[in-house]
Amino acid sequence: MTDPHDTPHAKRFEHHAQLQEKESAERKESLFLRFCDWTSEVMGEPPNIIFWLILVVGWTLIFALKIVSSNANFLPSWFTGTAYNFPLNLLTTVAELFIGFLVAAAANRAQRILTTIIDGIRTVVDQLDAHTQAHTALLNANSELLQSNTALIQQIHELTKEIHAATAGKSPAG
Repeated sequence: MTDPHDTPHAKRFEHHAQLQEKESAERKESLFLRFCDWTSEVMGEPPNIIFWLILVVGWTLIFALKIVSSNANFLPSWFTGTAYNFPLNLLTTVAELFIGFLVAAAANRAQRILTTIIDGIRTVVDQLDAHTQAHTALLNANSELLQSNTALIQQIHELTKEIHAATAGKSPAG
């Protein structure tokens, strides 16, 4: 029976797993990278989506309920002027936000699924390692038993030859 760790797939998996662990150990993530990871993780989460939904609805209601006039200039002119901003409407902004949220949520789900799959693969590889080690130990024990059994059979054969030689020289009593 062949060792499952001698297959190309197992060797390649173990090699990639070792490289990944080494890279993770060596990588010292900067504050920026940690912030980016945190941001991408929370982008697709419900609290973030609800926050932006409340913000957009609130902003719309401020003008729809005429709390602030649509001609008001409480924001700086460089921020509200058409020379600086693209003339985007609210619908485009909302659609862009939610499409981004949906993509982030899908990426988060995919990451969780991939993490689960990789953990499962590592568990199976670990179980295969343990099984292979137990199988190797059992084969070694069986080999020792076979050698011991062979030695005993040889001793029996030698003793039988000695008994036969000793009894062949004597004739039966008559």
